[in-house]
Parts: sequence; structure tokens; C-alpha cells
Amino acid sequence: MADTAATRAQQYPPYKKNHVRCWLNVQIVLIDGSPSLWDTGAAVTVPSSTAKQENEKFEAAAPSRARAFLWIATAALTGAIIMAMELTAFRLYAPYFGNSIYVWGSMISVVMVALASGYSSGGRLADWKPDDTILYFVVLGSGLYQLAIVFVERGLLMKLWRMGDFAGPTLATVAIFGPPMLALAMTSPFVIRLLARTGHVGITVGNVFAVSTAGSIAGVLGTSFFLVPRFGSRMTLEILCAASILLGACGLMMRRKASVLLALPAVLVFFVPVLATPKGVIWSGDSVYNRIMVYEDKDRRWLLLNNPRYSQTIEKIGEGSAGFYLDEFALGPVIVPAKKLLVLGMGAGGSIKVSREVAPELEVDAVEIDPEVVRVAGDFFGSPQDDPKVRVHIADARPWLAKYQGKSDLVHVDLFQGGPYVPFYLTTVEFFELVRARMTEDGLLMVNVCDSSARQELLQAMGATISRVFPSVEKLSAGEGNHILFAFARKRDVAETAARLKVGAGPAWVQELAQKAAGEIVEFEPEAGAVIFTDDRAPIEEITRRMLKDEVKR
Repeated sequence: MADTAATRAQQYPPYKKNHVRCWLNVQIVLIDGSPSLWDTGAAVTVPSSTAKQENEKFEAAAPSRARAFLWIATAALTGAIIMAMELTAFRLYAPYFGNSIYVWGSMISVVMVALASGYSSGGRLADWKPDDTILYFVVLGSGLYQLAIVFVERGLLMKLWRMGDFAGPTLATVAIFGPPMLALAMTSPFVIRLLARTGHVGITVGNVFAVSTAGSIAGVLGTSFFLVPRFGSRMTLEILCAASILLGACGLMMRRKASVLLALPAVLVFFVPVLATPKGVIWSGDSVYNRIMVYEDKDRRWLLLNNPRYSQTIEKIGEGSAGFYLDEFALGPVIVPAKKLLVLGMGAGGSIKVSREVAPELEVDAVEIDPEVVRVAGDFFGSPQDDPKVRVHIADARPWLAKYQGKSDLVHVDLFQGGPYVPFYLTTVEFFELVRARMTEDGLLMVNVCDSSARQELLQAMGATISRVFPSVEKLSAGEGNHILFAFARKRDVAETAARLKVGAGPAWVQELAQKAAGEIVEFEPEAGAVIFTDDRAPIEEITRRMLKDEVKR
């Protein structure tokens, strides 16, 4: 008897022609009368003639090597663009919402939703019509949306900034980055479907994801180390927009040469209106860490980092006094005899300037993480750059402090992320233990705390944390929500501090300030239950967020 599929189906009833258990869990088309396929022990439903014709047509359209390379390159480039957009968004949002963990969390959540939706939609669309023309129209559409956004994003952000650090960045991301990221995320599943016609699905999936991830890495590094520092956030978005349009047009041009005309909208990025410099801003630019602005009004000059609602430094042009909380740092050399000053968070050097009004011979080590801020401090705020007694270190304060072996009589800590938020690791018990280890026995630590809330929860937490390390802590409120905490390396009575302030020193404005402070400085006594910040747990951003909400209510 001939060994046919029909005969075997009669001999083995469970193995019907259209209902066959697949031992190898692979789908193989059963061709009647083919012993070689039957001997694998696997069989599947025979497709209808129509489905078989469509499948044969699809298989017959296997891509050329050039076209397959283009698809793989598309996956890599769209991965790079997505990550570049995500990183640029953080810098774009900083002047409006700050750069706290809440802004990051809100934005990343929306981005992940957009990517998940794109992956799902891309897979469905590719199964419905596995034609790369559709893919490149989607990429082109993403670029055109980005083009529209670069014309309106500033106005949109201006309308959303009052909505806070959750609703604001969430809605901004939904409107600005959600649609183009969703479209670009469709690329990987689409490319996988296109390449899967050649077989080896597992290898295809692995290769596409690997290449896409490599593109994402390139996007992260290129944006972090080149695009944003060199061109700024706005022009970076314009570059990504042009790249998306050109990529979509190139893919379509492979089918029809006339599609090159679709790249013409990319030219429009050169006509995006340049943002007018706000009145009073005499210089602005982007660094690796900050969006920096120098603002001038009459006889005063401000250094603004990221969030223009909060100033890092104010100075009265041509005067020693700033008329700002920074003046309180001049009280340090009045309270303790100081020869060496350590400044953590130099900014424009305001605290150094006022301290040297009292003690001109101070030797200063100043730490500032942003080299561009140091340059701006020299160019616009008269920060000494060639003074042998002032050594500026470009570094993150805590790692630098861990390596530093010197001892200082006076330490200034004024560390903010260009707004009300302070990096958590610069507020903890472990950090202040490191600070104390770098102080002399009679040393004084001065810490600026910004807390304008009624409960002063942040001030209480910072004071309680410092009190765990220093035997005596005193407080002086400087106005407008700024408080200076004075922490002494040895036990000290507040009356001793007041007495030194009454004696005074330095120019007339410092003596006047010292007399006023003598009557206002008090011993700090932390409230019961005040939070202690540690490296393990330091909810400073949560507390700062509550403070900001309290400001809005009042």
C-alpha cells in the first residue's frame, strides 16, 4: 500500500489531516504524500489555497540585502531618536517644572506608555499589511508632528508650568513627545515582521532588538555629550525632527524616486523662529548640567539656573553687599577666626565675595560641579580666576570631599539643583559626618536652607540631621524663606555667638548686619519626630514638594 497521508490518517485516528498534535511545537505546512515531512512527527492544518497563494507571494518578495540593511538601520536610528528625545525632554522641562524626581517619574511614565502602545500597534499593523511603505509613512508622520511641535512647544509649556511637577510634565509629554515616540516605537516590531519572511524568527528578533538597543545607546551618549551641550535643547529637537523626516523620505524613495520630495519639510526647521531673549537677560546658554541665564535689572545682577523663579546668586553691581541671603555668609569670619574657607556649591561665588569683605586674606577652596557656571561667574560676577588664594575645583561636592584631606575653619554649604530641590546625598548624616571630618576643632559650618512653608518641615529635618553630627546648631532666618544653620564643631552657647556678633568686624554693612543678627540668632531645637536624612532614606524631595504646595495655597 502506498504510504500516503490519507492512509496514515486512517491508521492513526488521532492524527487527522486538519487537527494534528505538533510534537516539535513548530508549524510546518503538510504537503500530501510527502514522507519526509511526516517522518518529523509534526503536521499542521493544510492552508486553504488562497492563504497558500498569499503566503507564497509574501515569501517570494524576500528583501534584497540593501533593503534588509535599510530596515535594520531604521530600527537603530529610530531607537537613537527616541532616547535623544527623552533626554532632551528633561532639559526642556527644567525651566518650567524643575528637574526633581517627580518630573522624571512623570515624564518617563508617559514615555513608557507611548512605547508600549507603539510596540503593540506596530506589530498589529505589520501583520495586517507587511509593507515597508506604511512603515516609512509612519516615520515621516512622526517627523512632521515634531516639526509642528518645535513651533509651539514654548507657548505650550508656558501654559502648563503652573500645573506643578506631576500634571505639568505629564500633560506636556502627552502633547509634545507621546505621539512621535509612539510612531517611532512601531519600527522594531514592523522590521521584525518584514525580516521574518526569511525564516529564523528567533535570530531576527534578537538582532533587531540588539541593533535598536545599540541605537538607543548611541542616542543617549550623543545627546548627553554632544547635542545638548553643543546646540542646546531646542536645536537638538530640531535636529531630531529633521532626522525623522529624512529617514521616512529615504525609505519611501527606495520605492519611488519622487518620494525624495517628501524630505522638503525638513528644510522648515531652518525657519523655526528664534526665541526672543527675555527682557533683562544679558546672557543664556546650556551646559552639561544646567540651563543658565544671567539677568540684570538696574543695579542688580542675578544668576539663574534651570528654574528662573529661583536665583542662585544676586549681587549689587559694584558693591560688596548683595542685599540677599548670601550676605549672611559674611557673618562666618565674624563669629570664628578663619584662615581657610571651604565652599561646597560655589555658584557665582557670592558667599566667597562677602566673606572676603570681612577677611580678605582667606584661603578658599571652592567646589562647583558645572564648569560653565564657573566661567559665567568670572565673566559676569567678578569671581576671581587668577587669585592664588582662591582654588576652584570642578567636581561633585561629596566625592571630592571624600578625597580632600585638608582642614577648614569655615565651611559653606549652598547646594541646589537650580531650584528649591537639593540632591539628597548632600543632606544626609553621612555627608555631614564627612564635612565635620574636614573641619578644624573650632570650625563653623554654615548651611543655607530654603523653606518658606508654615510648618518648616524641611528646615526641621535639615536641622535635626545636622544635630546628629554637630554638638551645637543655631539658626538665623534671612527672610524670603531662607534660613542659615550655624553648626559648630565644639559645644558652644548661643550667647557666645551673639557676643561675637555684637563686637562685629569688617565694613559698615557687615557690622550692621551682625548687630541685627545678634538679636535674632537662636539655638536650634529640632521638633520631636523630625525626619533624619540618611543615605538609606532621605525623603527631601517629598518634603520639598509639600513645601511648594504650601506656597501655592498661601
